[in-house]
Amino acid sequence: MKNLLTRIKNNSPVLYYCGLAHLVLLVLLVLVMQFDHRQVMGINLWIKPAKFAISIAIYCLTWPLLLPYLPFEQLKKRFANFTAFAMSFEMVAIATQAARGQQSHYNNTSTYNALVFALMGIIIVSQTLFALYIGIKFFKVKPLQITPALLWGIRLGIIMACVFALEGGLMASRLAHTVGAADGGPGLPLFNWSRIAGDLRIAHFVGLHALQIIPLFVVLSGIKSARPVIVFAAVYFVLISFLFYNAMLGRPLF
Repeated sequence: MKNLLTRIKNNSPVLYYCGLAHLVLLVLLVLVMQFDHRQVMGINLWIKPAKFAISIAIYCLTWPLLLPYLPFEQLKKRFANFTAFAMSFEMVAIATQAARGQQSHYNNTSTYNALVFALMGIIIVSQTLFALYIGIKFFKVKPLQITPALLWGIRLGIIMACVFALEGGLMASRLAHTVGAADGGPGLPLFNWSRIAGDLRIAHFVGLHALQIIPLFVVLSGIKSARPVIVFAAVYFVLISFLFYNAMLGRPLF
């Protein structure tokens, strides 16, 4: 683990420290929950910032393991800097809205709340499109210092993660993530996904983590050729698409 963190730090200090800061923030948020019992949408208002803190930490600590295989140094530096800024802005917005006892997403109840929600959307979409551009750039990389399997794992992981990240736009347009019921109903432990209706966050979550899961499949399986990776990614895409379709029908996962 220490060697892995050293590698991440050496590859991209800005993303390393951004990820580390969010892990520290996660611990602080869990501590705050023990003393602040206010609720938003039926759950402790600090749960959402805590979930975003760990998600952002994982996201920031993943990219330094992928970017070294891309030869465009200035592009990588700009992407790392903008990603750290975008993730930090997202976290500040979510945490400050929680501190105010307000929803951070889908909240147009005042000019300030609507402005925060709009800015979050603009910045996170910009970062996602930048990540998609990075994914496309990986199609110019040749498998010289990397196996075809890992190269395709990185390509497909980035592209798929970006596609389902943009699903957030659908939720924003609906001002809700639940289909067939109001947001804030009974949910699964930890994730809080709806147990009574469809929930678009499920496909969003599973799709986002294609960034880690598809390359990790390559590393753990030890395969070298591209074909098994492409098949695995296709199956994974079908699974996420089913989760999305199921949610749009208003059906709960369980």
